[in-house]
Parts: sequence; structure tokens; C-alpha cells
Amino acid sequence: MDTPPPLYEIRIAGHLSAQWMDWFEGLTVTLEEDGNTLLSGPVADQAALHGLLKKVRDLGMPLVSVNQVQFDETHQDHSKQGEMKMNSIKKIDTKVLLSTLWIVVMINMLKADILSGFIPAMAEELARTSVSVGASIPQLMLFGAIMGQLGIAMIILSRVLRYEINRWVNIVAGIVTIAYIWVGMTTYPHYIVIATVETLCLLLIVWFAWTWRNVEA
Repeated sequence: MDTPPPLYEIRIAGHLSAQWMDWFEGLTVTLEEDGNTLLSGPVADQAALHGLLKKVRDLGMPLVSVNQVQFDETHQDHSKQGEMKMNSIKKIDTKVLLSTLWIVVMINMLKADILSGFIPAMAEELARTSVSVGASIPQLMLFGAIMGQLGIAMIILSRVLRYEINRWVNIVAGIVTIAYIWVGMTTYPHYIVIATVETLCLLLIVWFAWTWRNVEA
């Protein structure tokens, strides 16, 4: 009878992004609660093991440990970890999540502008706002255009910026956009509803960015 291949547990620092999980086909990928990623399963031989370690190195994620384990050891907590492993595979990449939330914010901003265009006295209200803040109407419209472009830029930047920069850009942009929404607040019911949805999305953006501890490539 053939001897089964040895079982290994490879633990790396940070959560492995969803797009890289196919690299480790044949292994179980578990995103652990402490922020590490556990790769476990059979490894054919030493050459295959070195190949896996090379992939970890190429990802730029720090290697925490490599252990050969007995079959019983890998199944001690199987019932407890089964559900977590299933959820790990389905975990949404943080960059994708942030970008998607920015898309929702921008759709709502566009919706607010379209609906506000049907208000008969909107021009007069814009003129009053101009006087109260001490800026001309073209300046107010320019500022609104800049804030709109910021939101559009964040849809892309959230996906391409490096981890640490990405976190802080999302936090700052989220807070600035919340302030912009409520400083320009009107009492029209449609604006209150849309502004509330936008604010909830932006608070989620700030929260996810603040608590983001994954080293995602």
C-alpha cells in the first residue's frame, strides 16, 4: 500500500487575498482570527514544499512557521474550524469592499443632484448658500465638482494603492466627504434620506480602513 504524502501546516503573517488562493490549490486556506493565514494539507515531497515556500516569498508575506503534522493533529479542531474555513474562502477582499462602498456613495451623490434639480427654488437656495459661506456660486460649484472627483478617484485608488497608504487615504477621504455632505445639508426629505445612506457607507469605509490589518498584496 502506498504511503500517503506528509501533512504540513504553513502559517504566514496577514490574510491572503482571495485572488491568490488559487496559487495554493490542494491546500486548505484558513484566515485565522489573529490576522494570520494557515495553509494546511498534504505536500507530495520536499521539492513541492520548497515550491510552496517560494510562492509565499513571492507574495511578500512574512513566513511565521512551517510544521509537519500527524493526521490526527490536523483534525483535532476540525468541527470548530470547519465553518470558519468555509467563510474564509468567501471572504471579500478589503480593497474590493472599500471600492464598492465608494461606488454606492457616488451613485447616491448623483441621485441627490438629479432630484435636487427638480426643486423650483434651487437657484435661490444656492444663492443664499453663496452669501452665507462667502463664496461665489461658481466657486461653490467648483468645490462640488472637486468633491465628486474625489469620490470617483477613491473607487480606483482603493483597489490599486498599497496597504498602508490605502488605509489612511480612505480614512481621510471618508471623513472629509462626510463633512462635505452635512455642511451642505438641506432639509428636503430626499436629501436627508440620501445623505444618511451616504454617511452610513462612509462610516463603514472609515471603520473597515481603520481596522484593516491584512497584508494584502
